[in-house]
Amino acid sequence: MIGGAARAAAYARERWPRILLAAGLLAVLFGNAGFRSLVGNWIELRRLRAEFVGLEAEEGELDAKLKSLRAGDGGIERLARKELGYIKKGEIEYRFPPPEKK
Repeated sequence: MIGGAARAAAYARERWPRILLAAGLLAVLFGNAGFRSLVGNWIELRRLRAEFVGLEAEEGELDAKLKSLRAGDGGIERLARKELGYIKKGEIEYRFPPPEKK
């Protein structure tokens, strides 16, 4: 019994400085508002980069649409008919009800 207690005490004496050092490092890192701010800023940076990539893709689509409209190949008329429902004078517009969902 005495040998087991002595071994446990020796183990604790050997490990105590490491445990104390680890606890101190954790307290400095996570108790420090600057470190928490750094982590928060890093997370925000990742979110903003992902948003930026999405916006660049949207910009490319809009550029292609603008080039099509400027080319004069009927793009303006096609968009006006599709998005605004315009028809030419003398045309008859046919409207069909949407299919019923079953």
